[in-house]
Amino acid sequence: MRTCARLLISFFLLTGCKQHAAAADTAQPGNADTVPLADTDKAKPGAGIPVDLSELSDSEKAAFTRLVQRFPSACGKAHSLEVSVKTDPSCRRSVYAARYIARLLKADLLESEVEDHYDVRFNTPKIQIDVASAPVRGDPSAPIALVEFSDFQCPHCKHMQPVLDRVLEEYRGKVKLYFKQYPIGRAHPDAPLAAAAALAAGKQGKFWQFHDRLFADQDHENLAALEKIASDLKLDKKRWTADIETEKEHVARDHADGEKLEVSATPTLYIAGRKFSGPSTFEEVKDWIDEELNK
Repeated sequence: MRTCARLLISFFLLTGCKQHAAAADTAQPGNADTVPLADTDKAKPGAGIPVDLSELSDSEKAAFTRLVQRFPSACGKAHSLEVSVKTDPSCRRSVYAARYIARLLKADLLESEVEDHYDVRFNTPKIQIDVASAPVRGDPSAPIALVEFSDFQCPHCKHMQPVLDRVLEEYRGKVKLYFKQYPIGRAHPDAPLAAAAALAAGKQGKFWQFHDRLFADQDHENLAALEKIASDLKLDKKRWTADIETEKEHVARDHADGEKLEVSATPTLYIAGRKFSGPSTFEEVKDWIDEELNK
């Protein structure tokens, strides 16, 4: 079963629509998975840390202890992650960091692999992404911005949409989603035109309706299919057709932005300026968002 778990998480971490191609539920700090510490437990691995290690093997618990002692405070303070979690309640981010380590070990990742994933999430500087012309879903004034680089013909992007829809619903007023076009024309020949067509629909206030229709039927995104969507949405067809040509430049700019960020597969998601790395599940995305909201 542990091997299956490792294969499952590896699938989510490594797959996606490639640029060059032909985890357990999380909780906020202080929730019920914190187990009171008895005096006799103080010498046990992870003692005093509000993380449930009950499903880890002894060797994984030992690895957890080594890692939380090796990593610094997730808030940049001059002590270890272990000390931070035990003695610094103001640093909630360290609790998320410790739980992330436990989840990766539970998924049967090697200690070195855990270090790599941890580094991506907690030690990579935030970046600024130009979203001035990107369609936005959700409250534009929401404090947490998600930026998705996506391809309308990528099946992995389609599977990500229900996750993002649920995020926007459950974090209404707290999270907004920007959509950046990153069609991979070599693998999905209709995707560049579909991207321009959706942006052209946005000129008439119907980008997201067009977006949803494209993901609903990825097998039919040729010009005839795009024209049918435009008709169904009652777009001004003459204006829409003209706007497609100008929006091709928009698609090219978005793609160039992705290349500068070394986007190599879709979907690629950024959460508050950090590149998301993990299983494409609501629970994992939720954990990253909760971390941002609880800083």
